[in-house]
Amino acid sequence: MKAKLKAKFINRSLEDKILLTLTATATLGLLPFLIFGFQLQDQLAKLIAATAIFGLSCIFIGLLFSRKTTIFSALLAIFTQIIILAAIYLKGANLIYWAFPAVVASFYLLPALLGGAFNSIMIVNVFFIANQQLDTVNLYRILITLVLTNLFALAFSMFMQKKNRLLSDNVTLSQSRNKLLELIASSNKLTTILSAIVKEIEYEFPNVRGSILLLDGSGKHLTLGAAPSLPDFFNQAVDGMTIGHGAGSCGTAAFTKKRVIVSDIANHPYWSAWKDLAKKANIAACWSEPIIDSNGTLLGTFALYHEKVATPTKRDFIAIEQITNIARIAIERERADNIIWQQANYDNLTLLPNRNLMHEHLMTAIANAQRDKSQLAVVMLDLDNFKDVNDSLGHSTGDKLLIQTSRRIKSCLRKNDIVARLGGDEFVIILVGTNSTADIDNIGQKLLSSLSQPYQIEQKSVYCAASLGIALYPNDADNIDALLRNADQAMYGAKARGRNSIHYFTEQMRTDFLKRMEIIQNLRSALNKQQFHMVYQPIVDLTNNKIIKAEALIRWQHPEIGAISPLDFIPLAEETGLICDISDWIFNQVSQQVKHWREHYCPELMISINTSPVQYRNQGRQITNWAELLKKQGLEQQAIAIEITENLLMENQSQVISVLDQVRQQGVAIAIDDFGTGYCSFSYLKNYTIDYLKIDKSFVQNMATDNKDAALCQAIIVMANKLGIDVIAEGIETEQQKQLLMQAGCHLGQGYLLAKPMKQQEFEQLLIQEQSKT
Repeated sequence: MKAKLKAKFINRSLEDKILLTLTATATLGLLPFLIFGFQLQDQLAKLIAATAIFGLSCIFIGLLFSRKTTIFSALLAIFTQIIILAAIYLKGANLIYWAFPAVVASFYLLPALLGGAFNSIMIVNVFFIANQQLDTVNLYRILITLVLTNLFALAFSMFMQKKNRLLSDNVTLSQSRNKLLELIASSNKLTTILSAIVKEIEYEFPNVRGSILLLDGSGKHLTLGAAPSLPDFFNQAVDGMTIGHGAGSCGTAAFTKKRVIVSDIANHPYWSAWKDLAKKANIAACWSEPIIDSNGTLLGTFALYHEKVATPTKRDFIAIEQITNIARIAIERERADNIIWQQANYDNLTLLPNRNLMHEHLMTAIANAQRDKSQLAVVMLDLDNFKDVNDSLGHSTGDKLLIQTSRRIKSCLRKNDIVARLGGDEFVIILVGTNSTADIDNIGQKLLSSLSQPYQIEQKSVYCAASLGIALYPNDADNIDALLRNADQAMYGAKARGRNSIHYFTEQMRTDFLKRMEIIQNLRSALNKQQFHMVYQPIVDLTNNKIIKAEALIRWQHPEIGAISPLDFIPLAEETGLICDISDWIFNQVSQQVKHWREHYCPELMISINTSPVQYRNQGRQITNWAELLKKQGLEQQAIAIEITENLLMENQSQVISVLDQVRQQGVAIAIDDFGTGYCSFSYLKNYTIDYLKIDKSFVQNMATDNKDAALCQAIIVMANKLGIDVIAEGIETEQQKQLLMQAGCHLGQGYLLAKPMKQQEFEQLLIQEQSKT
């Protein structure tokens, strides 16, 4: 019970709580008088006190168990005055001082004028009751004091009521503004927010109709944002109006970016062309305020229309400014949201959908294809040699090429097809409703033809074709990730076939991909698990078969898969960046081993190490560090040779040559591997210091049957000898090949005829055998 009463009190309004407190306090305050009356055996005092306590208790209980505050307030005021009059009449004028708090309390319990009226009646009754009990001077002094108290309390009450009304209006206004701001913060639609703004101002000003117009994309016209109370014909007429001086209130406000007040539309020149329309819409005045953002850019206009001729007051101006600011916030928020959405879903350079939006489009396209039981194609398009354009002509030219590429792609597609840029020079095309491969082929060939045409950029003709990989839904995959992955694999298949071509995804690609992923996964742990080992293939003097050099070759023996070919894992190691760690391991193994062999078996032994293009990035720090490590290990630099391919030298001349010059100056030998299979430019042989030139085995193995290969080998050998470069012939497998090479002037060879690649212990035994011969 106690908890329920407490809850009833806590959940009441402040006015109820004050009234309950007053009645309870008055009741408790009268208890001593009742007790005092019993002690004095004063029957009248007991009657008055008991009546007051009973009445106040009834009012308290009624107020506590109901919500009729106004009724019980009036009852309390009337009852209090009656009790006071009765007390004065029965007990004498010495109780007249109770009339003063009753006068003040009436203004709280009753409306100001009603309280003043009741107080006046009570003062008159006090006069007649006390007239016979008080002398004239005291009587009039008390009456004048009561009258002044009533007047001052009346004035103060009316003043406070006015202040309370203003405060209440301000609170209501603040609440309504906050509701509008909450609408904005909750990212409601702009049309919803603007309609709510207009309705709010119309609620504040009942005889006014509002309108918000927005500036269109051209910056020359105003379009309808919200005008819920204006007639449709009027809204249709102003929607799309041209801004300019004299073009109505809103058109002029937008043009001048200043407030325009037209108090009488019928006689104002700005409305000369709109008078009949305004009359039909029953509007006689229009006040328009431009909506301008924080940067001074026009966003639109806010206008108030009146049915009668009207001039704004100070309060009107304040309301207009407030509503205009809220409208500005709403429009700016909408624009900011649009910018954020645009940046999140579109590529800033080409303005094509990005990966995020493409994912949504593809999800929808798959759902539609599944519903219609139709086919769709995902095309992965990658530009060929785009990196060369960036490197040679600069990134700004590359950007312009990408923009033109996006336009060419769109021009080749159908209306419902979608193209997106994933990043770099990679695009995804979604071909919907393609029920035959002929349709896909036609679009693909159209794309190839268009993209292979020269790009005109800054008065230069730039060539950059494309490779296309295609995966089909549902034949190749039935989900987004698999479709994109398969199309990507197919695209790399197109590049492998020579680029500027189309390649469809096949199951063999899936198998190759899974194998590739498995190798990469195992490759990451192979070094730590010591699954690599080195083999060495001797390089011998063809005149006496003496071993003077060897090439270090890495091998990978996986405990479950078995031997994995370097042709399979080296490219993946380069792609993943693991080649640098693997190469450091190779260098440490080889440098330690060659030091041992030179000290014990062959003082002039040289071991060559193959290097990767990846190692020449970042100024080739890894390669130059090797030269420094040789010094620290006390090993002569001639003990190690660095092998590079001629393709690496030609494609990255400036980077590679700088690194090679540094290590060459420290005594490390340089060898060109697989000579004749790349660009085969002889200028670098003249311009750069090369120690060894290794003729590719494809030339050597055909020497016996192809006179052209024999002639080429002979020409290479003669040229190298003239330039002071030693020649090593690779892939010698027959005695005939060996003799032909010797006749051509080649003295160093490598191949299965001479020795196969062998493990460390086997190679060491071979060195021991040779040492024993000498």
